[in-house]
Amino acid sequence: MMKSNNTYDLSSPTRQSYAAILLIAYKLYKVLIRQLFPFLIIFLFGGSTNMKDSLMIFIIAISIIGFIYSIIAFFKYYFYLKDDKLIVQKGVFKKSKIEIPFDRIQSINYEQNIIHRLFNVVKLNMDTAGSVGSELQINALDHKLANAISDHILKHRSELSATMSSEERSSKEEKKVIFRLSIPQLLKVGITENHLRSGGIIIFFFFWLWDNLRELGLDFMERMDDYAPMAKVVSASLIVISSLVVLFILVSFLISLIRTVLRYYNLIMYRIGEGFSIESGLLNRREYAAKDHKIQVLTWSQNLLQSWSSIFELRLTQASSIAVNDRKSLSVAGLEWEDVKETEAYLFKNDFHELSDIETYPVHPYYRFRRMYYWTIILVPTIIATAYFQEMTVSTVLFLWYLLGMVSSQLKFKKKRFGITDNLLLLQGGTFGKSETLLQLYKLQNIKIHSTPLQRRRELSSLTLYTASGQVSIPDIGYTTCVRLKNYLLYKIESSSKSWF
Repeated sequence: MMKSNNTYDLSSPTRQSYAAILLIAYKLYKVLIRQLFPFLIIFLFGGSTNMKDSLMIFIIAISIIGFIYSIIAFFKYYFYLKDDKLIVQKGVFKKSKIEIPFDRIQSINYEQNIIHRLFNVVKLNMDTAGSVGSELQINALDHKLANAISDHILKHRSELSATMSSEERSSKEEKKVIFRLSIPQLLKVGITENHLRSGGIIIFFFFWLWDNLRELGLDFMERMDDYAPMAKVVSASLIVISSLVVLFILVSFLISLIRTVLRYYNLIMYRIGEGFSIESGLLNRREYAAKDHKIQVLTWSQNLLQSWSSIFELRLTQASSIAVNDRKSLSVAGLEWEDVKETEAYLFKNDFHELSDIETYPVHPYYRFRRMYYWTIILVPTIIATAYFQEMTVSTVLFLWYLLGMVSSQLKFKKKRFGITDNLLLLQGGTFGKSETLLQLYKLQNIKIHSTPLQRRRELSSLTLYTASGQVSIPDIGYTTCVRLKNYLLYKIESSSKSWF
């Protein structure tokens, strides 16, 4: 790599930082550990001495081969800028050459994990039009070199766009902090997280581990037969069961708290020109940006605990031609109501005032009936059967679950509403918490009316609205209303001169 006058020669083939060797090896070993995890469990807790020795030799051999592969992959990877293109050459067993025109690059984001920070490098993620996720990732670059590449590409894109006045240019370079997540707020976000999701992770892990160990010939159910009397005592002990429940809740809570800290530590949301930028992360520091014209949908939400704590989660979903994933969405947690409204005011600009007096409408009661019907046909026969066989504990639990389903169906129906202004569509929802989705009408790409036989009997339909970031729907409304809404929305799309992307 050549430098002159404190600048980089970006037209010469350049390698990544040597830290990329460790990062390539890290990603390779992570995949291998996931695949070999059941064997590692056997190695630690069971198996013969010969099996342990063979497995140890195998692991060492794979580790050495993986590190050699990482070194070769590093020296085979080059990138450079030429003729308004970013060109990457790579490949160990099969060589490939990737050419990405600058005008296809939609955004350039930085990411840093612990290895990046130790070597003072960053990972460069480039999102391109028509791709899902980052089409190109350069694992390790000096921060100054990464900035030089980003500046060169963005400068070229600005030269292709319409000429801006000096005032417009300066306004686009302004960087204003919209929201900064403090440590007390971070802890509040962790405490109010969805702990059921963390509990599901624990359950999934144990089922996955159990299944893999059975495939390897370790069936603990068969071994339990040797300890049947003790097992019966333990299973009958309410103290043990209660302790396990408490332990499960505590572990779920700790997982939620740790995940929150790792993801949202030192979260900062900026307003930069005509877009947003978000930085967050403890071990893995990420920086994502999105322009207003790429953001298709804004959604804020609160679960029950967040509602009690008066904090909100915000998601800005960007355009994607194939599917929506986390890399296409900007997520912010711990906001207060004023922060949410400020973000809406920036994104919707002159249309924001329409939300102050927007009128919302409920969906048809069939929406509630359908959910109660499903809860009933699934749980009521089971409750009756367990009661018949005198399994009263199971029957009681199922009955309480059924009551919870009835209550949640009612709450979901009461909160499901929609509203339309001249330029905005509003969808409200939630069960024990609440949520609100907003999108600009001109960003709609397609509209579809569909109805089931049961809906047709009641002269109802559902309206599905497609954007470049996915779809939203208005369920169970009158068919006549559905047709009028579709015609109105199509008119707004066709009559708008704004670009959705």
